[in-house]
Amino acid sequence: MAGMTAFFIFVFMAGNRMKEKKKKETPGQLKQEKEEQVSVKELVKDERTHKIAGIVFLIMSLVLFISFTSYLFTWKEDQDKFIRYSSGVLFNDEMQVENLLGRFGAWLSHLFFYKGFGVASYLVCTFFFIIGTNFLFGKKIFSIARNLKYVLVGLIVLPVF
Repeated sequence: MAGMTAFFIFVFMAGNRMKEKKKKETPGQLKQEKEEQVSVKELVKDERTHKIAGIVFLIMSLVLFISFTSYLFTWKEDQDKFIRYSSGVLFNDEMQVENLLGRFGAWLSHLFFYKGFGVASYLVCTFFFIIGTNFLFGKKIFSIARNLKYVLVGLIVLPVF
């Protein structure tokens, strides 16, 4: 019984201390949060940064792949709009394009295919995929230097053929 009484006294006193703390704080004032200083070096070494960068590169690879593949099937409908209006199609809401990714995908694929490297543009997708997987998994799954060499040679040689 004495233990139970001591417990209730303890709870009562703790409750009174909490009320006193609440009374001292005014409702309009907020506590100043501590700002931690993070250096760029720490941020670059952080594993979360690598995973986010990997996901961004994989998404870029997927966007390029979808827009390029859609361009192969819809270039007849979309190409004349970009030749006539150039990049103005991007901001013209009245223009309808057939690319799966809309006006941005049609412009991107027109830029890479028609004005750039042609079918060799798919090599850019593979390069972004390789960088993304290496960053995401934190391992050297693919050699970036070797693949960069292949992509650069491919972007020079394949359009000639």
